[in-house]
Amino acid sequence: MKYNTLGETNIKISELGFGASAIGGMFNNVEKDEAIKTVHNAFDRGINYFDTSPAYGRSTSTYGPVTSETLLGQGLKDLKRSEIILSTKAGKIASLPPELNFSYQAILKSVEGSLKRLRTDYIDMLFLHDIEYNKGTHLEMALNEGLAALRDLKKAGKIRAVGVSCYSIEVLNKVIPNYDLDTVLVHNHYTLINDELLDLIPKIKAKGMGLVSASPFASGLLTHQGPPDWYPINNKDLCVINKTLNFCRENNVPIEKLAVQYALSNPEIPTTLFSCTERSILNKNVDWIEEPIDQAMIENIKQFLEPIRNKDFDFGEYND
Repeated sequence: MKYNTLGETNIKISELGFGASAIGGMFNNVEKDEAIKTVHNAFDRGINYFDTSPAYGRSTSTYGPVTSETLLGQGLKDLKRSEIILSTKAGKIASLPPELNFSYQAILKSVEGSLKRLRTDYIDMLFLHDIEYNKGTHLEMALNEGLAALRDLKKAGKIRAVGVSCYSIEVLNKVIPNYDLDTVLVHNHYTLINDELLDLIPKIKAKGMGLVSASPFASGLLTHQGPPDWYPINNKDLCVINKTLNFCRENNVPIEKLAVQYALSNPEIPTTLFSCTERSILNKNVDWIEEPIDQAMIENIKQFLEPIRNKDFDFGEYND
């Protein structure tokens, strides 16, 4: 496992990070004990970065709408806190359906709840979550009251780094040059179907910000089981995915292997978050990034996926 420093922070982070959205039940059912063992296994394999959110959970989940933070907190309590880099988010209270509040007091309340669920007295990185949602109607409050709250939390020692998480390239192009952030989390923009993060990297570096790339599997799209029920994809695009999956099966190469290898192949990206709920899947992904990349197979797959390259799936609009 390689480790990189995030921008001008002193945060040193594993190149592969554990995203805890899956243990919040965002993709399928979760077995609690196995999820906690998977967190321990991730640390044992060299992963020191764990990311979550109060919004990662389903209201119908056995463990309620804060499953991810609750289970991650249970998993991390057995590990040495100083050896863990932990990030969570605020502003997005629930995902399915979405509920957002970026007011100053709401952010403070959210972080206090996260600290309790995560069983810690500080958070390394705090991201304002999905600031572009609902066609940007929350953007002004997030970038004013929300960021003010994060800066005050940093002064109080409750968080180490201030950031935003966002899917919209348009919003990121406006925010990155004009706001002082320690780090930024960009999801679904350095994958086998999308390379738009490459245009953002020079702007991120120019500001001295750290970069967290998330979702090498494009939020489940680039997996053998296909996208989750909330994914904003049409049947035409699903046909492209299914043809690609068939090609992978015929060549006996898991698309997940190609996806995670590709996502970690760029040295300009210090860390990439992926998500899973089982030790067997965790170990496969760590093993894969240690293997050489079949570049010819990567290029073949990218050709199959060309019809949906850099498509804006607009999760925010879908979740209005």
